[in-house]
Amino acid sequence: MLTYHIDYSFIRKMSQKWRWGIVAIYTVAIYIFLPYGPGFWKYVLRQWGDSINYLGWFFILVLGTYFLLHLIFQRNEKDPFIYLAFFLISLTCIAILKYMCSTGPERMHPFMYGVLCCLIFWAFKNDAKKSRVYPYTLLLAFLLSIIDEMIQGLLPMRVFDTKDILMNWLSAVMAVLFIAFVLKPDIHVK
Repeated sequence: MLTYHIDYSFIRKMSQKWRWGIVAIYTVAIYIFLPYGPGFWKYVLRQWGDSINYLGWFFILVLGTYFLLHLIFQRNEKDPFIYLAFFLISLTCIAILKYMCSTGPERMHPFMYGVLCCLIFWAFKNDAKKSRVYPYTLLLAFLLSIIDEMIQGLLPMRVFDTKDILMNWLSAVMAVLFIAFVLKPDIHVK
């Protein structure tokens, strides 16, 4: 049987300054992209047509498949509760995509804010008390989403949309639930 092991120890050993630096760079990249988003999506639609509107679905499918295979083959997970949580969270992510996201750019929100939430959690997990890391992560993701929409409200060709804040926050909630109930990382107790 062919087995492989990827060494992720450099991620665990990264300093808190670097962790927060990565969160800051990712967040600033989202904010910097805001004025260029409409033009970018027009270009993308001209190049690839409506098929690009399914990119969010594609990312969710690829990530879901990766994590399911990770649970089965790498972690050899036997707890049925973890698989139940995985499928319930996955179905909720699909529902968010289906019922809240009507365009390609909107379908990128769950992916972008899910990743942002994971980065925030990774940065907080060694700084915050175990009982507070999850609420702090959600609060910061929510605040960054509000700032995102406030910036959009100031830009021409963009609008402030509370639906986007809700969509971003729900994506962050799904990421936190996935981290808490499926990945179950070690959190240093302070």
